Amino acid sequence: MAVLGEIRKKTWLIFVVIGVAMLAFVAGDLFGENSKIKQLFTGDPSVVGTVNGESIGIAEYQSAYDQTQKMYENQGQSATPNQIAQQTWNSLVSQKVLKQHAEKLGLRVSDDEFWSYVAQNFGMASGAEAQQQIAQLEANAAASPEAQQQYRAWLQTAEQIKLQILSQKYFGYVMAGTAVTNKEADIQQGYNISNANIQYAFVDYATLAKKLNVKVTDEEISAYEAKYPKLFKAEGLVKLSYTYFPAGASAADEAVALANIKKYLSTQIVHDEVNNVTDTIQAFGSAKSDSVYVTQNSEKPFIPNFFTKAELEQAQLGTEATNFLKTAAVGQIGGPFKIGNTYQLYKLSKVKEVKDSVKSSHILVAFTGSAAGNGVKRTKEEAKKLAEEILAQVKANPSSFGEVASTKSDDKSSAVQKGSIGWVGKNNQLDQTYNGFIFTKPVGTIDLVESQFGYHIIKVDEAKNKTAYQVANIVKTIEPSKATTEKAFTSARTYVQNVEGKSLKDFQTLAKKGGYLNNTTEGIERYAAIGQDIPNDQDADILKWAFDKKTDVGASNLFTSSTGDYIVVHLVEKFDKGLAHPSVVRQYVEPVLMHEKVAKLVDEQIANGGLNAFASKFGAKKGNATVNFSNSNLTGIGLEPKVVGAAFGVKPNQSSKAIAGNAGVFYIIPSTQQIQKNQKGSMILDNLNRQLQGRFQQTLLQSLIQAADVVDNRDRALR
Repeated sequence: MAVLGEIRKKTWLIFVVIGVAMLAFVAGDLFGENSKIKQLFTGDPSVVGTVNGESIGIAEYQSAYDQTQKMYENQGQSATPNQIAQQTWNSLVSQKVLKQHAEKLGLRVSDDEFWSYVAQNFGMASGAEAQQQIAQLEANAAASPEAQQQYRAWLQTAEQIKLQILSQKYFGYVMAGTAVTNKEADIQQGYNISNANIQYAFVDYATLAKKLNVKVTDEEISAYEAKYPKLFKAEGLVKLSYTYFPAGASAADEAVALANIKKYLSTQIVHDEVNNVTDTIQAFGSAKSDSVYVTQNSEKPFIPNFFTKAELEQAQLGTEATNFLKTAAVGQIGGPFKIGNTYQLYKLSKVKEVKDSVKSSHILVAFTGSAAGNGVKRTKEEAKKLAEEILAQVKANPSSFGEVASTKSDDKSSAVQKGSIGWVGKNNQLDQTYNGFIFTKPVGTIDLVESQFGYHIIKVDEAKNKTAYQVANIVKTIEPSKATTEKAFTSARTYVQNVEGKSLKDFQTLAKKGGYLNNTTEGIERYAAIGQDIPNDQDADILKWAFDKKTDVGASNLFTSSTGDYIVVHLVEKFDKGLAHPSVVRQYVEPVLMHEKVAKLVDEQIANGGLNAFASKFGAKKGNATVNFSNSNLTGIGLEPKVVGAAFGVKPNQSSKAIAGNAGVFYIIPSTQQIQKNQKGSMILDNLNRQLQGRFQQTLLQSLIQAADVVDNRDRALR
């Protein structure tokens, strides 16, 4: 069905205790895992969280988690369980909040709106056609497990579509009241073409903070947080320090791997002591069949494809291997080459001419349910019969192909070109079935092929060839030996024993003495990513341990990554829900407070001395610039909008007070100000409205979520 094909492409958005007495039975019923009394104190175990009182159930959460995971897989991306969990949670919270606010305004999605949206976005002629196809999908659901799965997938998609329509309505209504007036546009246009020439003096914050001995205390950070509590509201956080013990191959292991792969360059006599059998392995260069040799001796399968030199260069094999393949003769062997964590031998196996680009034409016969079947009433059987008739006609008279394509093809875009698709290279956007046909069939071939779009009568018009090469290669992974792995584990285990119950300083000192990679995080939420500085795919397990009530501050634990490396984690601190601890937000707040304090101290010390006094006292860099409101960039410094504002706000030839800019403290003296008033801003009005609405839409949902009462019980419900 067409709707299914389009939906698949366009949406990625789904304890028993047996008692020995009556008392034990009653107690188990009252205080069991799902008992009402226990739920009173710990919450419903089937609910992972609430948004303004509306529950998010385990089934709903798991369905959304699976969809998010599938999205990553479909995009060829990897994500840790914690990353998937957090994205899933954020998405569900956003959806609940948006839906609640839309419904408060009385907004609903009517059936007509829903089916019209489906038709417009999934390639159907009308809402009635979309409704008919989904009705057929529902009717077929009982026919097979696959059909049931397709229908369930549609139901999940339908909910996402309704939410999308609802969100469009909500943002549309709310943003209808946000617009830039003509007067504001006139003022902005005047600003855009106004210029000011200034002299400035500048010193960066780091230099001033050092000279003035400015520090920011935890108390000052806490006071700043208290002024803006919504910005710094945090869930429970942990501070961790972790040390990395790689179990990768050592230099000795690498030498062994190199020696082993070199053996294939000459004949080997191999003796199997268990079966008392001696065998001879020919040298790679003497192999009678490269495909058999590679299959028997390489970790990777033999690839029979032929590649052009350009394709070999794009394969990112490394400079040495690429240069060898570009100049090698048939039968020549190169290597061993180290590529990633492998050693590889390359042999140029065969050479032949292959199609590099093809010019083709086609006549498409679509049918109801095919990807190109919009408005087409014929069945698949009828389409096949018609296609076979057309095939016979053009085979009998190949010169008529273009004329027949012009009148009978359902691909109207190519019909006007007499069916011609034109020239395409191997890496193109054509259907794989179509592409496979034109690159494997001789020029002049006319035949019938079925694809997702319908039946194609294809003619291979012309082809351009290039020399291509078949490459045989033996791949051997550089593996850590048992001794290397055991050494890493012993080091990690000894380290854990030595740091247990010790301070953070001891944990870090021991890591430094041992030469191990160590890092400390300031504040991590339960479902956050720990960081990318140390190879780690165990975020979920590490944070589950760290947030466990049984894990005390000062505890250390050993974790093993999927690659076999070891990570020792030390729980430094736990922070309760509420305003974030100063140590967690210092990296964000300290610069703000530092800039304010530095600018204030400079202003106090310079008093009314102005720019020259500032330059003299602090050794400021002086310069001249022409600035305006549409460009606040100062060459060699960066964007400084406060400086631009002062350039038009300070009287000409008078010095400003200290300006706390982005990069440091400025003093300026405007020499001339060319202010353009009464300008017509009609030409920029639409652009200003788009900018305003874009900013509004980005911040509105974030504000609604910050104001919502969100309870996250995932750690309890999903344990």
